[in-house]
Amino acid sequence: MEMLKIMVALRDPESIESLMELACCMAKGREKELTALHVVEMGPGLPLNADDEILDQPGKKILSLARCIASETFSKDIFTQVVRARHPREAIVEEAKDQGVDLLIIGYHQRHGYGLGEMFLGSTVKYVAEHAPCRVIVQVPPVRARAKDAAIVSASSGRDKISLNHKELGSMNTI
Repeated sequence: MEMLKIMVALRDPESIESLMELACCMAKGREKELTALHVVEMGPGLPLNADDEILDQPGKKILSLARCIASETFSKDIFTQVVRARHPREAIVEEAKDQGVDLLIIGYHQRHGYGLGEMFLGSTVKYVAEHAPCRVIVQVPPVRARAKDAAIVSASSGRDKISLNHKELGSMNTI
């Protein structure tokens, strides 16, 4: 039996716990590999291979916390990866392709104003959902409540969207 590969893209400390909870629940079982990815967005003035460890430190801290959550809360060993890129959305899709990922989990939080391209999901999430070589789960936090919601977007079928309440995730069969 082939190992199922799951990747969770982590951006900031606020979303780590909920994204890792979702990723670990989806990765339950022996034949599932989980990788946590953080993309360091590099401005045009810096070379991608700049020899400056301080650029990677925030991402390494995020991934260290992700590893602790997976290990301590879910008894799950994970792989972690920091990638430098000009455009995080393209890097996420490229890593999913390169690693043969079967399921990609990404978070969405509306911090920017509503632009035409971001009316539904946001530019990064929209790009990833449209270009990923696998199914994509987008976790969308509620505006005011603490409950966690998720929207499942299937890149393979194009526009499948299902809303899930966090309590439903516990009863959902994992892949």
